[in-house]
Amino acid sequence: MRLNEKQLKIRQQAFALTLCTIVFIAVYNFCTWYASSLDDVPSFTFDFEKSIPFMPLSIIPYMASGLFFCVVFFSCKNKNQLKILTWRMIFATVTAGIFFITVPLRFSFAKPEVPHVILGLPFSFLEAFDSPFNQSPSLHIAFAFIFWSVFKGLTKWRIFLMVWLILLGVSTLTTYQHHLIDILTGAILAHITFIIIPYRKHDPEYRNFRVANYYFLSGWILISAALLLSKYIGAEGFILLLPALVTIITGYYHQKSNPQKIQ
Repeated sequence: MRLNEKQLKIRQQAFALTLCTIVFIAVYNFCTWYASSLDDVPSFTFDFEKSIPFMPLSIIPYMASGLFFCVVFFSCKNKNQLKILTWRMIFATVTAGIFFITVPLRFSFAKPEVPHVILGLPFSFLEAFDSPFNQSPSLHIAFAFIFWSVFKGLTKWRIFLMVWLILLGVSTLTTYQHHLIDILTGAILAHITFIIIPYRKHDPEYRNFRVANYYFLSGWILISAALLLSKYIGAEGFILLLPALVTIITGYYHQKSNPQKIQ
């Protein structure tokens, strides 16, 4: 019996989800095994990170990443969008895995006890199945940007999903799962992914998105450089935050003309 167009699309979406899940599990678990076999895995933090509060409630948006990982494939509107999403997810996962092995880092803050019974369950799950390794670049952050490249084209739930993804990004810090360097490198990885695997590469209507990604990438690199310089040479390094702000604003205005198109 021949499948109709809708059934074929669902089958393709399910296949893409399965493929990306297998790649993620294989890469993540191998990198965890490798890092755990090392005698010493360093960590990297900025001094001001010690003031970041631990917020147990933020585990809710943090754990939503797994749901978004599944939903995003079924939110694609056509085969080309699904293909680009699949390649982006695989590229980001494999690239992050290379860094997990070549530059392994671990989370270094002691995580406070969570007395709340319900909120304590997901933290117990993380303690049992997650690891303090595979930190930089943060795949939670890279995936959040990739999710948004699809979700921004939706007509319903668009604002809700945007806010939730922002909360997800913040939660990587407030659940004590990632350090700031992981978030910065995750954002850089996402925009490298957009540049290497563009959507509708030869469509002039999407040129502004391609240009915007170069500005966003430059902005994240400048923010990272500003924080690194401030750590090692002093407050003078923060001067780079000004050009970082300018490049990100410029990127925003480049893509503003078609806000609901995917990147």
